[in-house]
Amino acid sequence: MSTLVLSGKGVCQRAHDDGRMLLQDIDFQLMAGARVAISGASGAGKSVFLRTISLLDLPAAGTLYRYNQPVRLNARCIAQHRSQIAYVRQQAMLIPGTVRDNLRLPFTLRFYQQKQFQPDYVQQVLQNLGKDENFLERDSTDLSGGEAQLVCLLRILQLKPPVLLLDEPTASLDEDSARAVQKLVNQWQQDNPEAAYMWISHSEQQVMEVGDEIWYLDAGRITHTRKSAQAGR
Repeated sequence: MSTLVLSGKGVCQRAHDDGRMLLQDIDFQLMAGARVAISGASGAGKSVFLRTISLLDLPAAGTLYRYNQPVRLNARCIAQHRSQIAYVRQQAMLIPGTVRDNLRLPFTLRFYQQKQFQPDYVQQVLQNLGKDENFLERDSTDLSGGEAQLVCLLRILQLKPPVLLLDEPTASLDEDSARAVQKLVNQWQQDNPEAAYMWISHSEQQVMEVGDEIWYLDAGRITHTRKSAQAGR
């Protein structure tokens, strides 16, 4: 039986400026190994949903559960939650320096000090993506948009988070770069079969490719879900 990794009961969110309801009493369950695509019109609340369940924005009401345990909204528990529920935004954010500097960055943070940067693993992943052995020494300012997104994603994936929340990570990329991102996520999940993800996309083709389940959001609610034709791949 699959493990329930992340869930929520009555999750609500309001706009900071005028108090409008952005998410309305959402209940959800994310099982280990799940591949969930999230679809819906612009303004339906998709990004708000991911930012809320990752606790980048605290919910206005409701409760989140990680492995069936309620997540307390104090500073320590929020930081721990964010280290387990990893959020990837649409625009890549890199620090000045080399690719290696960017990939080593998480290991300077308190929650990851018990882990070590593994250059052999990183080099193998980059090789699988067609990058040469000098890629780690490239300056971050010289990377294309697609390369920068791959580095941002690898920076998170090397930490092996149980849950990955992908907020349109390929929206601004060309088709080849988008395929490389999908390949990287697929490889991460094959290496970590208990890991789960939610992936927002406006591309119907990509929704079908990345999701075994499809959740539809409308006006801040999950209106319905269905199995993808790709399920049971």
